[in-house]
Amino acid sequence: MSQNDSTKTSYVREEQPGFLEQIGVKYYRYLAEKAGTADIENIQIDQLPPDITLKSLTSSITAFAAVIAFAIGALTTFVTIWIEWKFKASMETVPYYFLYGGTLAVMLVLEMAVLFWLGLNTVYSLACLTGHNRATKGSCLPGDDAVPNILARAALEVPDPVIHFLGIDPLKHLSKSKLLLVTLLYKAKVILSSMLVKFLLVRILGKGEIRFAFNWVASPITGFWDAFTMYKVAREARLRLFGNRLADHIVTHILTDEFIEQLSPKAREGAIRAVATMMVLAQHYHPNMLVLLLRLSNTFQINQSKEYDNWDDFLSLLDEVSDKERYFLLDLLSVSAAFDGHLSRLEHHHLPQAFKELTDTYMQRSNQLKNMLLNGELHAAKELCTLDFNPG
Repeated sequence: MSQNDSTKTSYVREEQPGFLEQIGVKYYRYLAEKAGTADIENIQIDQLPPDITLKSLTSSITAFAAVIAFAIGALTTFVTIWIEWKFKASMETVPYYFLYGGTLAVMLVLEMAVLFWLGLNTVYSLACLTGHNRATKGSCLPGDDAVPNILARAALEVPDPVIHFLGIDPLKHLSKSKLLLVTLLYKAKVILSSMLVKFLLVRILGKGEIRFAFNWVASPITGFWDAFTMYKVAREARLRLFGNRLADHIVTHILTDEFIEQLSPKAREGAIRAVATMMVLAQHYHPNMLVLLLRLSNTFQINQSKEYDNWDDFLSLLDEVSDKERYFLLDLLSVSAAFDGHLSRLEHHHLPQAFKELTDTYMQRSNQLKNMLLNGELHAAKELCTLDFNPG
């Protein structure tokens, strides 16, 4: 069995792509086939437009999507409220609730359909802008978990799957009850926010007839939430696209054969531990982290399961390598911390234990890289992904 096959064997996706992800991937690939980009080679980072152009275009794509999302959210909610306002007093109870319930269901389906369509078209536009042309060939993760998959999940807000790879468990320190509570609150955000605003207005401003007037507040609230959701979809898509690009750049252009020859076996193991521990501290199976981890494991020919995600073991390893190798691992640790676009409370707490006297320098670097990934500054982000044997 080849090294690549062996690595793929140890990489297991706990759940197969669900219905929404499959539909999203098919539609994404349909867009690529329709546009004629499906089989075109991906464009290298240096061939892309300058950051000022990338940032401007990604902002325009995101703003357009947010405006459309606001309009569809506000419009579908307006129709439902209008039905209540127009017919509740004049119709008998049973026919009215049939009419109201049917309208509510139709508007909800229409809203979700338009948002899904808008999300997939938005992430496809961002993919083309960042040079990710291929949609039918090549994978960024094993199991044909290609760019269309990770973007479809971002567009449809489908959770990333649980992955078993090298014994790493990003959720090992996360309370299952807390995870469930956060998920439920997120799904209920529109209903909860609308009800809360209307409740406060009614309590403060009046009773009786005026209560019904506040139902109209739900229309702009739903629009704002849909716009905010679409903004988050576009931001996450940018993050995944740029992270995929930078992971490829690190492995292809920085970790050359000549560079790898200078690393001891301990330093190579430390590189895996650097990314693995960041996944645990981030508490997320983010595809950017998985792509970087997988490509590093292939590059260093590491496919043996160990407790790579143990933070104390990583700290001990930093004391066992040479000073130059330590700076290389701190570079990689700093870059890895930014790859999911967020520095968690655990990362803020634990990273100084590794960075020590260089904490300010490396934390500033992580924050800068995170912001560049989120803001569309891919060329500047590439410069911050330098890995060498020098401090900082």
